[in-house]
Amino acid sequence: MKIVIGILFGFIFGAAYGQNNKAAPNIIIIFTDDQGYNDLGCYDSPNIKTPNLDRMAANGMRFTNFYVTSSVCSPSRASLLTGRLPARNGVGGVLVPGQTGLAPSEITIAEMLKDKGYKSACYGKWHLGDNREYLPTQQGFDEYFGIPYSNDMYISSGQPFSAAIQFNNDYTIQKAQAEQLFVQQNLKNRSVITRSDLKDKVPLFLNDSIIEYPANQATLSQRYFDKAIQFIKNAKKDPFFLFITPAMPHIPLFASEKFINKSKGGLYGDAVEEIDFNVGRLLDYLRKNQLEKNTLVIFTSDNGPWLEKKEDAGSALPFRGGKFTTYEGGVRMPCIVQWPGVIPAGKVSNQLVSSLDIFPTIAGYLNVSLAASEIDGFDISSVLESKDGSKRQYILYSTNKEITGIRLGDWKYLVRSGERNAPANSSPELYNLTTDKNESTSLISEYPEKAKELAALIQKLKKGIN
Repeated sequence: MKIVIGILFGFIFGAAYGQNNKAAPNIIIIFTDDQGYNDLGCYDSPNIKTPNLDRMAANGMRFTNFYVTSSVCSPSRASLLTGRLPARNGVGGVLVPGQTGLAPSEITIAEMLKDKGYKSACYGKWHLGDNREYLPTQQGFDEYFGIPYSNDMYISSGQPFSAAIQFNNDYTIQKAQAEQLFVQQNLKNRSVITRSDLKDKVPLFLNDSIIEYPANQATLSQRYFDKAIQFIKNAKKDPFFLFITPAMPHIPLFASEKFINKSKGGLYGDAVEEIDFNVGRLLDYLRKNQLEKNTLVIFTSDNGPWLEKKEDAGSALPFRGGKFTTYEGGVRMPCIVQWPGVIPAGKVSNQLVSSLDIFPTIAGYLNVSLAASEIDGFDISSVLESKDGSKRQYILYSTNKEITGIRLGDWKYLVRSGERNAPANSSPELYNLTTDKNESTSLISEYPEKAKELAALIQKLKKGIN
């Protein structure tokens, strides 16, 4: 049983939404992988066409200052699901197969909603632990279908095979188990991740066992959305929560035959355009079945593009950096939110917003009381509804579990270089993001007092977190 500390669950659907005596809203979060700020049509992509996500933006709200907590996947996902920074939830870096995961004591959005009668499912990449005790079915989700970590990884030794497993590429149970044994014997050395015949072959799970190995990755984006639509059908009148997490456009890149060589953005663009097509299918289903007006849909990405992969990577323009960095390109993401009748259509918001805010905002709509001392996000319902109300004042940047930067208004301060693996003793940096959105020139020598002020604010905020 989970120990709930400082989180009190209400029993009346309240807040602004509930006071209108409407049913509990359905919730869908679509969380892509390594997709950059510039990789959607409505974010000015020159080569990637996303008409369905553009339509979603026209029907809802698009954010220009939406942040995730980390520029790598596991901590970014943990923070979204818990509303807590890596320093609190304990997930600071990329988890590899067979390692630990998000602590079972952490409360996820799915668990909060389960207490409100929701049916929940996770379809796609999980990457918060692949051993049974860390899988989505142990974190509040009723159903899981997907790969347990990044699609460039490998099978883990502790994963059970379903009796109905499908093997691909001439695999047999004996060959798969031999690979598991090799991983078990070599988990602590680099021979696992350098063995080329293991990489990029990942297991596909249904709930807590493998149903396909190696997963046919070219089919997964469509299959995730197929599952999502079927789950909605099966939910009938129960409120539902869907966490849809395509592995794309993380490398290795895949797209189904229908989308291969269709995008001017290369294979990367093919993968994104296939996701867009399936988002359109899902939105169309909601509309045709009179569910659209009672469903909150959020689309964003876990972190910025893996720029080192060149043509297989996306774009974070106009920002500097990408995945692995604390520059804007690593953590400022495209984000679109739709909820007809609640969120005004066609709005572009420049307010500071974080993935941390999703948990407490959903809680607010359902009148779930959260202890502010345990949660790092804020209820942003007033932002979503374009109403007066409190706004987020700052953004914190994290490296592993350490807070390494802050944005306050126009100013951004980093305690050390924002580059990947920057040494702890590298020089701090200060930028004005209004006049220098590309972070090209540090202003720390011109504004030492501003740097000192922001460094002191980081230390003050740390005391309330650690």
